[in-house]
Amino acid sequence: SGSPFNTTLCVGGVTPLGEDAVNDMTYIILKVTEMVTMNDPNVHARFNPWKNSRAFLERVCQVNYITGATPAIHGDNAVLDALSAGGALPLDAMRDWTPTGCVEPSIPGKHFACTASGSVNLVALFEMAMNNGRHPLMRWDLGPKTGRIEDGAFKTFDDFFAAFRKQSEFMFGQLITGDRQLEELSMRHYPEPLMSTLYDGCIEKGRNVTRGGATYNSTGFSIIGLTNVVDSLMAIKKFVYDEKYISFADLKKAIDSNFVGYEKMLAMLKSGVPRFGSGNLDAVAMANRVTGMVRDFLRGQRDRRNGNYTAGWWTMNKHTIYGRVTGALPCGRLDGEPFTPGLTPSPDASPNLLDNLLDVARLDPKTLDNNIAFNVRIVPSAKDSPEQTAKRMADYVETFIKQGGMQVQFNVVDTDTLKDAMAHPEFYSDLMVRISGYCGYFTKLQRDLQLEIIRRSEYAL
Repeated sequence: SGSPFNTTLCVGGVTPLGEDAVNDMTYIILKVTEMVTMNDPNVHARFNPWKNSRAFLERVCQVNYITGATPAIHGDNAVLDALSAGGALPLDAMRDWTPTGCVEPSIPGKHFACTASGSVNLVALFEMAMNNGRHPLMRWDLGPKTGRIEDGAFKTFDDFFAAFRKQSEFMFGQLITGDRQLEELSMRHYPEPLMSTLYDGCIEKGRNVTRGGATYNSTGFSIIGLTNVVDSLMAIKKFVYDEKYISFADLKKAIDSNFVGYEKMLAMLKSGVPRFGSGNLDAVAMANRVTGMVRDFLRGQRDRRNGNYTAGWWTMNKHTIYGRVTGALPCGRLDGEPFTPGLTPSPDASPNLLDNLLDVARLDPKTLDNNIAFNVRIVPSAKDSPEQTAKRMADYVETFIKQGGMQVQFNVVDTDTLKDAMAHPEFYSDLMVRISGYCGYFTKLQRDLQLEIIRRSEYAL
């Protein structure tokens, strides 16, 4: 919804030798981005706080403030840590990375990275663990039989997490089987001779890119619903196992009924779950446990070009699409509501922006090797000048990246403006917002995506 072709343009970062890559052309590109305020190309900025200047970061934030949605900002060192997880890329090559499509890292001219080869509704795998391998909406006994909650199958929280892991590994296995079949078709029917001449390694090997001719190869997936799953696991752990306040069977009854008749339980879940993004370290540990589970499985697999599989935690607009076909969850999310975009914390995780930033920065980058999309909506003070606002934005970004943050993207727009744009779209044709890795014009988005953007936390600077 609203996505262009997603040609990407990246500024900043470091050179292959590790030196500051910011130059005169960097500022020319930023000035043009500010002037035209377009969503295509998708503009990104790499920031290394130990190599790039503070003035560069403030200029990036100033352009973001003026355009309302671009550029997206990446923490250079966290991305390099993520790329190093596969073990096959030399440092000078990794330093030359650039975002592909939405946010996914690849190395131009060397790296044939199929970064969006499949997407996974992680919440569906959680639902299958809750329903003994059955997908409740599809009424399909798809996954392995891992136990019925109604029969008291899970004596401990770790027992339930093991069921979730088993459902996840089964479905990721299905995805990889399908991906390999598609790669086989590409090898046979899509030789890509022109593209192959543009990648290092293909001519030397006498092999096209679809057959693994490029110097480096990988295949990436996008995984949707991390925050909703993490918050749901935290709800189960706290209320069912640690405090034993409710039984797992009663919680499942409430979820199956969309909390109709269980309004007190719903209120308790909404207010009492230690959420990811709230500053709760146990929730951060749970998020790392889930991302690590996915990455551990993918790391043991190889694609048909003998490359790694990578895990990306960005959603494009699928957090609304998958939300339509997903029932209620233990975190208090109701049937049909959208998930949070990318791995952005829930809107009610914390009123403090710093809690959100620090929790996302605490995620292990080696489990995020196809990058992330972290959305933040901010409203500057009317008393501040654009320069003051840019400095304050830069303070937050610098803190986030120095603490290990990988990517952050700002929407600079207030709720009243978004609501008025829905009511009077003829006055807001150029209102640009960042969805999850890409920018779109707000009035051209589908309605449920517009509402999801309005639901996002609004932080005053």
